[in-house]
Amino acid sequence: MRTRILSILLVGLAVRLLLAPVTGHPYDMALWTYSTRLYFQTGQVDPFYPTLPLLYYIQLASSSVYNALIVSGLNDPTFLYHTSGMVEGVFLKLPMILADVGVFLVILRFTGKISYATLYYLNPLTIYLSSAWGTYDSIMLLPLVSGFLLLSRNRRYLAGVTFVASGLIKLFGFVPLVLLMIDGLAHRRYKEVIVHLTTGVSLTTLVFIPYLQTGLENFYTGFVLRFLGLGGGQTRNYNILAVFSGARFGGASPYVWLAVGSVVVLFLYQRRRGTPILQSTLLCAILAAVALDIFSQSEPQWLSWLIPTSLLYSSITQRQALAHYSYFFGVASTFLAITLTQGWAYILLGLPFQISIQGLEGYYDALAVYTATVFFLLMLFIGYVLQRPVRFRSEIIAATVLVYVQAYFLFTVLRIVNVA
Repeated sequence: MRTRILSILLVGLAVRLLLAPVTGHPYDMALWTYSTRLYFQTGQVDPFYPTLPLLYYIQLASSSVYNALIVSGLNDPTFLYHTSGMVEGVFLKLPMILADVGVFLVILRFTGKISYATLYYLNPLTIYLSSAWGTYDSIMLLPLVSGFLLLSRNRRYLAGVTFVASGLIKLFGFVPLVLLMIDGLAHRRYKEVIVHLTTGVSLTTLVFIPYLQTGLENFYTGFVLRFLGLGGGQTRNYNILAVFSGARFGGASPYVWLAVGSVVVLFLYQRRRGTPILQSTLLCAILAAVALDIFSQSEPQWLSWLIPTSLLYSSITQRQALAHYSYFFGVASTFLAITLTQGWAYILLGLPFQISIQGLEGYYDALAVYTATVFFLLMLFIGYVLQRPVRFRSEIIAATVLVYVQAYFLFTVLRIVNVA
């Protein structure tokens, strides 16, 4: 047992560390590089850092080791057209890679099954995001799944703390915390609600203290208006609703509030029927992730939120097919994200669609093909979650290929829509 766990950990770690220095999303890596170098070279905190502050502190902690190596005389080469050094890229991605290891161990502890933990750890999407792209969703997922583990042991207060930590890295982490508070209000556990609220406010205030020196207006401009899309700016949206109503618009669709409200109603209905709090919260967290992917300003990396949560849910509801589908979902999502939203050359060489595989990437209305296929995959996810347990069949793979080919024919060959 321990030998198998160690072998899987080493294989996954080796793959990630081999990818980290020679790959990267040049734009996103440039943001991490600029912000960390700004601090270590000038002592200034970047007030326009494009994420929540807690991630910035995590990146600075990791980059401090790299900065010490640079001071010691390390000559860090740049690989091809990337925006960060090779060793620098490893340290910038190291928190994501270690978070993947942590999620693997938490899923293993929660489910007691190596297979379930491996379906996350060796999933192409999780490897791609943390090690090749360099995005930070796995750091958010670690405290999120830890919160569900604590909730399974009826340690609600500690679970609330981890959910707050998750939300302070990426706002989706607050979803289960809000559900816990709603449940507390519905069952008149007002002390529990006050504790969760106090914890959230206290930790948030603590995290934002360094930003008070530069002025929260800079953070408001750099994160709230730009990153959350609340400034009315025109932004590209990777969801089907945005594509077929105009691929660029400011803010999220108003339908997102209806979708989120439906999730809350379902949660209250589940609890009224006596469904355990862990199962209800997991189910509604999954459905909330699907709703955000469909109706909000979703990004391809948001699809990864469904993988660990569905593995936990499949464990407590005996839905083995859901666990297997989550792996296929990761494989398909990785293929779609690389070929239709970025291009292999952008991640490996740093060149956006200047070198592409003809017929697979960079073609006319590729975003429409991407969103149509992802929408189908998300609908299948809902089916596996809500319907009675069924077996995962190879027909699902064939159906997904058919949807992709049909979308390609309609949107690229016939050009029935025009995505700007």
